[in-house]
Amino acid sequence: MEGIETCPRCGVPAYITAEHLWHPSGFIVQRRDARHILIFMESENLDFLLRELEGILGVSIERIVVDTRRRAAKAYMDRVIPESLKEQVRSGNLDVGPVVQGMVGIGHVLGYGRFEVLDSRLEGDDQDYLLVRVHRPYSITLGCVDPVAAFEALVGREMGLSYDAAGPDTYEIRAFPSPHPEEFKGRLTMRRYAYPEGNIQLEACPRCEAPLLLGEYEWRLEEGLILHRETGRRMVFFAPSVLEAIFGELERELGEAIPGAVVEAQRRLTRDGFYSLAGGDLTEELRTVLSLRGLGGLQHLELGPEGLLLEMENACLHPVLAGLAQGLFEALHGVDSRVEWEAGEGGGLRVKVSA
Repeated sequence: MEGIETCPRCGVPAYITAEHLWHPSGFIVQRRDARHILIFMESENLDFLLRELEGILGVSIERIVVDTRRRAAKAYMDRVIPESLKEQVRSGNLDVGPVVQGMVGIGHVLGYGRFEVLDSRLEGDDQDYLLVRVHRPYSITLGCVDPVAAFEALVGREMGLSYDAAGPDTYEIRAFPSPHPEEFKGRLTMRRYAYPEGNIQLEACPRCEAPLLLGEYEWRLEEGLILHRETGRRMVFFAPSVLEAIFGELERELGEAIPGAVVEAQRRLTRDGFYSLAGGDLTEELRTVLSLRGLGGLQHLELGPEGLLLEMENACLHPVLAGLAQGLFEALHGVDSRVEWEAGEGGGLRVKVSA
């Protein structure tokens, strides 16, 4: 992809290291806004979680997922888009289509798929629209929102959205003026991450200082893909606060069973072998796996045939991590189990799995 430099040693795009820091806390922190935390996760895991939650709950959750993701993306876009740029778009001095294209183009580096703005209209009436095509989105349920949120923030109007299949793994997304659901307004709760310095250290690339393990992944920038070179699994950078907000909205709508359903969904995926450990120093290996993904800092791990105890100093997505721990234990020992987990101060987490 033109204009995107990559490290000659590990192949990681310069944008990734310029904008993100693998912090000793075990989080991936945006350098220009330390409040913004990212995870680096298999996109199949994200989609699996949503599908399994629907199956466990027996109801569609798409409306809640899309609207929560849209509100979170809009809040972020509002914060990062300069007011001067918004004014130029709203005054007609800048065409909104190329501006949106430039913004969603960053998604190519983050693994979101290939976006192309097809058409737009901005006259300040109800006939305005934005039409975008995305090929191979990491998740159409989550990924349909970004261009709509950018359009909404730029023009200063509430937008609805729709998407339709337009070919193999290709969708067309349309944004149009539409009031947002009243029941969701003022309800978005985004976690604010506070984290100590931590003691997590990942070996760094000697050229660009990105974690050296990122060299195991291939960035196909023209396609918007990040793939593990050996397994072919697709990765994506995503804000865990968005997933946590989605879980919170689902709990408001559907009740207290949601955290347990998230644990169960992740347990199923992990037990089936989606994640595995090589069998050396399991504590150090798991610490590296979790911190590379930005899920937090593992401090203690006990593992035996009777159970597992995991303690983290910083952690995001607590029910996902609880399900991951339970699934790993069951995959290693081939037994059913029960799990208990509790959040500690400052985002800490303690998970106990018993056979």
